[in-house]
Amino acid sequence: MDYTDGLQQGGVLPLGLAFGMAMDEQAVEHYGQMTEYEKEKVIAKSKGVKSKEEMQQLIQKISDGDSIV
Repeated sequence: MDYTDGLQQGGVLPLGLAFGMAMDEQAVEHYGQMTEYEKEKVIAKSKGVKSKEEMQQLIQKISDGDSIV
């Protein structure tokens, strides 16, 4: 199974978000189930991330299925 399919549907992801999510199968699955609006919000939020820890927290929220919007 190719886990990157869900990542490509929402357009181009920022590099840090793409790498981080590639390491978390559940995050990829949840991202793939998001609406386009939710994906855009995740991408916008990831562009404001200032540290590795902050990016990990964002990815954990996605993995847990928490709302980003």
